[in-house]
Amino acid sequence: MTRLDKLWRAVDGPGAPPQVDGRRVRARVNAALDAGCPERKIYMKKKLSLVLAVAAALAIMGTAFAAVVDWDALTAHFKGDVSPALAYLDSQVRTVSDENYTLTVESAAADKNTVYFVLSVSARSDTAKAFLASDDFDSMDTFDAWVTTPVGATKMLSSMGYHALDAETEDCRRYALDASFFKQLSASDTVAVRCGYMDEDSWIELPVTPAPSVTVKIGASGTGVEGLHCRPAGSPGQLTIRDITLSPFTCQIRMNRPNMDIEPRLLLRMKDGSIRTQAQFLTGEGGDAREYSYQCKEVLDLDSIYSVIIFDMEYPLDGSAPTPVEHDPSLDPFTVTRMEPLLEGAGYSLPAKELTEKLGGTFRQNAAGDEVTCAYRDAEIVLKAGSRTALVNGQPVELKDAPAMQDGVLAAPYGVFVDAWEIDAYVQREQGERISSHETRLIWHDWYVIP
Repeated sequence: MTRLDKLWRAVDGPGAPPQVDGRRVRARVNAALDAGCPERKIYMKKKLSLVLAVAAALAIMGTAFAAVVDWDALTAHFKGDVSPALAYLDSQVRTVSDENYTLTVESAAADKNTVYFVLSVSARSDTAKAFLASDDFDSMDTFDAWVTTPVGATKMLSSMGYHALDAETEDCRRYALDASFFKQLSASDTVAVRCGYMDEDSWIELPVTPAPSVTVKIGASGTGVEGLHCRPAGSPGQLTIRDITLSPFTCQIRMNRPNMDIEPRLLLRMKDGSIRTQAQFLTGEGGDAREYSYQCKEVLDLDSIYSVIIFDMEYPLDGSAPTPVEHDPSLDPFTVTRMEPLLEGAGYSLPAKELTEKLGGTFRQNAAGDEVTCAYRDAEIVLKAGSRTALVNGQPVELKDAPAMQDGVLAAPYGVFVDAWEIDAYVQREQGERISSHETRLIWHDWYVIP
């Protein structure tokens, strides 16, 4: 699950956000406030969500963070096995200080699009200690980053996000930070990062060593999947993919799409023959009509990938000729009924039985119908009405809201399914009648699920 998914759940936004798109952060915040038509095509910094994102990270992910102290720039940003990218991890510790703070970059890793950091800020004065301990420390201006080239040109920041990590002392805050740039990075570039509360000439520079990537030429058109703002009655739109670039950390798709609400949908065939869907290995970051950027959920081992599959054609990473593949309808998007919120002000819930069966999973329930077992993708989820504790493969998981019976159907929060089954799910919406010059009534539809 992405950081904005967790933020959305923490603040009880209506429904759920789709794949995170940095350019649409403002749109989704507006949606949560039932605001009017938002700006959606301006590439903005993800800083807009930072204040709440840190609070959400502490509330939702605090247990996981507290369990580990020795984070690095890979383990702090990617789940699972990071060993395929250890060769690209810069573990040299770098620091800079002024009279109030010390900024430390503990480690970093990069590809041609994004730099990942683990860094910390320590207070050196009583005034700094008090501010560091306050909620106001985390803001839009806490951090900044930029890249300089050998000739002195600057590559500008396009988006930035961070979340809190555990810190060993009260006078220190520690973060995982990612910074993406408009222009591609090269091995001759230098990246700089600074804390916005320090002197203007106090920043840390470090060399950029981009991890290698593979570009697959596509040059084909086909059907995409519907985005958050597509009307449910609309048919999936067309887009043309020019090429796809995979690195261990990100995926870049260059395309032409007349409709910004239609998004790419790709699969990976691994060398062992297994198929991984986009929902399983990517989380959306940002894009426009010509390019869309994703961050990998896990570090990708490029040597383990045989091909990219899109528009029912298979494109091997070695550049050999593409071949058609049989369409798998079990991986097509579908809708399920939007259930009512489980608590006043909470997001919409999902029908456990309908979701499981439409995914092709197995569903069982007890005689009373208030306890169900849902299985899909080697993950079994046990839910009970009125209990905020679910079992996922036998392990207890705390839910945001307790499942409840609604008209004889067990309704549950979406997060447990998204996490355990690695699917994308969100509620589509459209603009309704204009209420005032600055407010439009939103119409929320059914859940749109992408396996």
